[in-house]
Amino acid sequence: MLRALSIRHFAIIESLELEFEPGFTAITGETGAGKSILVDALGQLLGDRADSGLVAPEQDQADLSATFELDSGHPAHQWLVDQAMDDGDTVLLRRVLPVSGSSRGWINGRPATMGQLADLGRLLVEIHGQHEHHQLEKAHIQRRLLDMELPNEALQCVVDGHARWQRADRALKALDADSGDPAQIELLRFQLEELDRLNLQPDEFRQLETDQERLARADDIRAARAHALDALDGDEQPGVRTLLQSAQTALEKLSAIDSELESVAAMLTEAAINVDEAISTLERQSEPEENEPEQLAHINQRLQRCLDLARKHRVEPADLPLLTDKLRQRLDRFDNQGQERQSLQETLEQALNQWRKDAQALHKARLKAAAELEKRILERLAELGMDKARFQVAVNAQPDSTPSPHGHDHIDILFSANPGLPLRSLGRIASGGELSRVSLAMMIAADHQAPRVRVFDEVDAGIGGETAGVVGRFLRQAAGRGQAFCVTHLAQVAAFADHQINVRKIASEDRTGVEVCPLMPEARVEEVARMLGNAGSAKGREHAREMLDACRR
Repeated sequence: MLRALSIRHFAIIESLELEFEPGFTAITGETGAGKSILVDALGQLLGDRADSGLVAPEQDQADLSATFELDSGHPAHQWLVDQAMDDGDTVLLRRVLPVSGSSRGWINGRPATMGQLADLGRLLVEIHGQHEHHQLEKAHIQRRLLDMELPNEALQCVVDGHARWQRADRALKALDADSGDPAQIELLRFQLEELDRLNLQPDEFRQLETDQERLARADDIRAARAHALDALDGDEQPGVRTLLQSAQTALEKLSAIDSELESVAAMLTEAAINVDEAISTLERQSEPEENEPEQLAHINQRLQRCLDLARKHRVEPADLPLLTDKLRQRLDRFDNQGQERQSLQETLEQALNQWRKDAQALHKARLKAAAELEKRILERLAELGMDKARFQVAVNAQPDSTPSPHGHDHIDILFSANPGLPLRSLGRIASGGELSRVSLAMMIAADHQAPRVRVFDEVDAGIGGETAGVVGRFLRQAAGRGQAFCVTHLAQVAAFADHQINVRKIASEDRTGVEVCPLMPEARVEEVARMLGNAGSAKGREHAREMLDACRR
């Protein structure tokens, strides 16, 4: 449950520290006092999109934090463990909203992305906005509400089956798109024949470039070899070999009496061996290669052919062997496309049949869940003063429809508020107040899947009279073993709350602020009397006290 909320420099709130208890808490105050700011602050901590306009005027940033207490078995525990953010039974969320730049978030003191805040937030809190009941008019929302009653396995089978069908469909379409006409195939054969005649091997182009450079500079190479031979073992002046032999002889005479000279002499011996090997190698390579001009001409011709084909196909010359393999594979595919197309069609047909089978199983599961959901919601609607209403979740199968990850059902919530009127789509006939009550009935009917903290921001709009009292009882019930918070203008709703918070706007000459106060019993009487429109009279306060006492009983 939510234990504490801290707000600094957010909207018109300068600084605020609130602590909360289990149960149903009503948040009340005059219109425009800033009650929904508390809901907005909590939404930011739960990963809502950042808005720099929410930072208080003349401040660099807003700083928000909330502390949650988790009971054993709460699904947030496992999420925190998986994210390496577990810190026992307490969760501390923090978010900083700067005027410029990106917002920053933390979970239990560890940096967190907005996606992580949102994922954890969905496990901790359920927020229902002022106009959320209008979402019930949308087909995908109606489908999602029904599917919440189903096991994940039934839904996942259809999702997986659709993915298999989609892959098979894409593969067949890719084959059809790549199928060439006879002229294209003939051109492909001609291109492949050109590349086959070249028969360039992997890494051959780089070797040809190396050989071309070597043959083109053959005279320079021979001159360098001759110069090296003359330096190592020349006739006109002592070479390296002669000088090494002289040094060895001088040291060997005295190495017996000086151990260091002996090691130097050994190094010179090794050097002499290397010099002899170098001289032998240079002498072997000094002769010109046979047909050097013919070899160079052949290499130049082959390199030019590589460059021409590379420009023609718009690839690097070294990539011509890879291009040859690709064109060959494509031609083989064209030659065998009839057989491949048949195989892909069979795969597509199998995927379609399996999807239809899974979608039909999902359809049956939805029919069963719809009947159970209808019964629970009708019971709740009766409690909300709509005992004559009719409610139906129509699950209409469309087996010939294009595969979808949601199955082949069209879900439509049908509603009739009064006897004698036909069932029609909810969004077409329900008033705002009726939609609010239907929305509340559905929330309570699905209470077994709700988080332990639920927030309702003026969801009782359009409701009044005795029905408002029923809604108050519903919201107390919505708290369950956790918490429910409701921003409300209705005294009948606030009277059912276990706790009440008053929000009041404070204005001075140069600034506007907000004062948020938990109300003690006598202060609650005054606030409920104000909500009833009789704050200034003794009778109004007495009426408020009677209402609070009745709701407590």
